[in-house]
Order: sequence, then C-alpha cells, then structure tokens
Amino acid sequence: MQTLTVKTRSHEETRSLAEQLGHALRGGEVLALCGDLGAGKTTFVQGLAAGMGVRSRITSPTFILINEHLADNGLRLVHVDAYRLAEQATLADAATFGLTDLLTGADGDERTVLAIEWADRIAALLPADLLRIELIIDPEEPDARTIRLTATGERSIEVLHRLSVA
Repeated sequence: MQTLTVKTRSHEETRSLAEQLGHALRGGEVLALCGDLGAGKTTFVQGLAAGMGVRSRITSPTFILINEHLADNGLRLVHVDAYRLAEQATLADAATFGLTDLLTGADGDERTVLAIEWADRIAALLPADLLRIELIIDPEEPDARTIRLTATGERSIEVLHRLSVA
C-alpha cells in the first residue's frame, strides 16, 4: 500500500491534479472516489477525463448510475455513481446494471478506467487493487481540499509512481 496526500486550494487545482492523474492512467484501473457531498468528486472526474483525452461533457450519473466516455487515446472512462445504491450493495444489485462485470474484468476490456463516486457504499464489491481517492473538505477554507490517494496493489502503485514523476 502506498499513499500520496495533496492539498489543493481551489476547484481549479483539484481539477488540475485529477488531470495529471488522467495522464498517468493506462487502462484497467479502478478509482474509488470517497468524500462528503460537495467534496468535489465529480469535479475530480472531470479533470481525470480531460487528462485521459475525453472530449465529451462529464456530469454525475447520479440517477442513471453509469456514464461511458471514449478518450482520444482509445481508453474508455466508465463513470459510476453509487450514491443511490443501498449501503453495502449486494452482488445481485450491482449485477443489474453490469457493475460486477466491470469490477471483475468480465467485460474483458483492459482499456477501461473505472471511476466510482461514493465507492464506500459498495466497498465489499471493490477489487483488492484500486486507487482510493479521498476528498476532504477543509473547514477553514471552503474551496480547499486535502486529497489522499491510496494505492492498494501493484497496478495502482504504478499509477501513483507515474503521477509523482509528472
């Protein structure tokens, strides 16, 4: 396990960090975004998508659960919002919209990056190797965030190494 903690002071800085992370992705990564309502999870995914080369508009899939976006470099960003799922969702719940296939790699696509907002709601379903991205609101500075990126396996640690070099 490896952790990188970054302090951002604005939405633009948060988005910029995410864009750098987007450049570091190669496909096959699972990103578990966690944080309170309004912490900037969707803003982070917008920056991530920009760094990956996604040109389509990124909005939170709160009511439809999943949005897919293709990047210029051939990667596919699958953006999931687990907010509306029951706490500790079951495999059956996740299977109804294909999440289990995405999480287990059953869709067979190593060019997919899976970004899950409210990932803590489906923690039991997440793979062992993921990059947990925790966005923490600073009570003293409303636009500032402490962003903790924790890599839990070989693939996610490689991503952190590429991000640290950038």
